[in-house]
Parts: sequence; C-alpha cells; structure tokens
Amino acid sequence: MSWLSYIYPQTVIRTSTKYNQDIRVNEEYGRYKLLVNGSRQSGAYIEMLWKKAFDNFNISSRLPIDKILVLGVAGGTVIHLLHRMFPKASIQGVDIDQEMIDIGLTYFGLKNIDNARIECADAKNFIVKAAKHKKLYDLIIVDLFSGRIIPDFVGEKSFLFHLRRLAAHRGMIIINYLQELEYFELSKELDHELLNIFGNNNSFSIERNRFFFVVHKE
Repeated sequence: MSWLSYIYPQTVIRTSTKYNQDIRVNEEYGRYKLLVNGSRQSGAYIEMLWKKAFDNFNISSRLPIDKILVLGVAGGTVIHLLHRMFPKASIQGVDIDQEMIDIGLTYFGLKNIDNARIECADAKNFIVKAAKHKKLYDLIIVDLFSGRIIPDFVGEKSFLFHLRRLAAHRGMIIINYLQELEYFELSKELDHELLNIFGNNNSFSIERNRFFFVVHKE
C-alpha cells in the first residue's frame, strides 16, 4: 500500500477484456477499489450496500447456511462479507471473466478464504448444469454486472426458474439490481416475475440499487 493513496487515488492496474472494457484497481486511503467502466464494483461503498441489504432481510438470523452460491464475483466484496457472517459455509463463486477472478485473488484477498471456490464460467450456463446435477444451495447471490450494465437474462423466466431449482428448501435468493433509467421499468418487471415464480418477494432500495429477496418454500 502507498501513503500517496491518502492524498489522491493511485491506479495500481488498468486493463480490459472482451467482457469488461475498462478495468481499474485504484488504491484510496490505503484500500483497494475496483472500477469497471467507471462503476464501482468492490470496496467500502459496495460493502455498505450489501451490509444494509443483509440487515434489511435479516439474513444472519435465518436458517443455518452451509452452502452459498455467488453469481458475479468481481473483487469478492460480497464473498468476504458472507464468509465473516457464515465462516463455516462453503462458498461457490462464478464469474465469466478470468481477469476479474485473478484481480480478486491478487488484490482483494479471495485466495485467503479456504472454503471459497471460484470458477470461471458463464452464470447462465453454470446454473443450468448445476441444476442438472441437482446441486442445492441455502443462499444464492446474483450480483451480475459489467460496469452499470446487467445482463438481460437476469430477468428472464428461464433463469429465475433455474435459480429456484438450485435453492434448497427454505433456501434464499438475493438479486442485486438497479432502479434508475432503463432499469426503472425492468425492476418492476423483475419484481412481478419473482412474485409469480416464488409466491413471495421482498425488496430493499438504496442509492441506485434495488435488492430483491425471495425464499423457496416448496
């Protein structure tokens, strides 16, 4: 870490891939922050959003959580937070961009979480294969972004039905979505689809984000 980061941000690495055009790791006030296409993807701000969402949905007091699936790893902020909350749970992370995984391992300490396994895969394909193998998870996190763009399939019925197949009895699913600009109407559509598919749905709005929470009760 550089003392200069306490004066002004220091760019540690800048790169691009076919999935993310502008990837930057900045050091600010002695901490790393991940920016993708100018949008914050990891760091204190992202941790704050997830903490408030988890508190709102009262995650820590629910059924024992042994298996967790995280779709969309980025720098691994949510994985670190979940590991602190459920230190004995196994965590399966999935990200389509190997460069993002490498950044999470190198700069954001993901390699230090022994019970976390990170796989480079398309989330849409991963859940189809996992469902065929009858994988079940107590908690599923959907945090799929490329900058401020969310893949269209996140709101598709087929994707949501496969998530339901992967959720254990009383298993929980949390989807991090947006609620501004073009996502204002799309978030309302997702809200409607989740209620139809799961029979329950709760949401929590903060800043530009809207978190959806459902429980698989069958």
